[in-house]
Amino acid sequence: MQRAAFLVLLAFLAVSCNQASKENSTESTEVEQIVSATIQELLATPADYDGKEVAVSGMVTHVCRQGGQKCFIVAEDGETQIRIVTGGDIDEFKIELEGSTVAFKGVFRVMNPVETEELIEDYESKEQHAVEQAHSEAEKADYFVEAIDFKEVTL
Repeated sequence: MQRAAFLVLLAFLAVSCNQASKENSTESTEVEQIVSATIQELLATPADYDGKEVAVSGMVTHVCRQGGQKCFIVAEDGETQIRIVTGGDIDEFKIELEGSTVAFKGVFRVMNPVETEELIEDYESKEQHAVEQAHSEAEKADYFVEAIDFKEVTL
């Protein structure tokens, strides 16, 4: 009788451990789906990241004054920038983010040529874009991150 109880207990433990390892592997799979990348990595091979959830950070150089629907972050080189647009539950980016280092989680998108052309035409037709700014190239680029979450990073 004791031997049967021991075997049942041993089988229970084996099943419990197996389920715990399955739960852990599911958690690690979810974590692996978010790709951490630098701005330079994203821009070097944009097709590799298209449609993937990415984590990227940088200093916010500009928040769009017309509704806060986009902002721009600069890479560590101080020159390379990328456009971040609102998505998910994010309604707008606050102007107070300018100058802050922010970590964004979102989906990296590469637009098709028609979308890119429409974006450039819209950009060039706007009065506020008469003067080229540091973020102008990133604003006209055919890639961006659609943010679903962000957090200000304190250094």
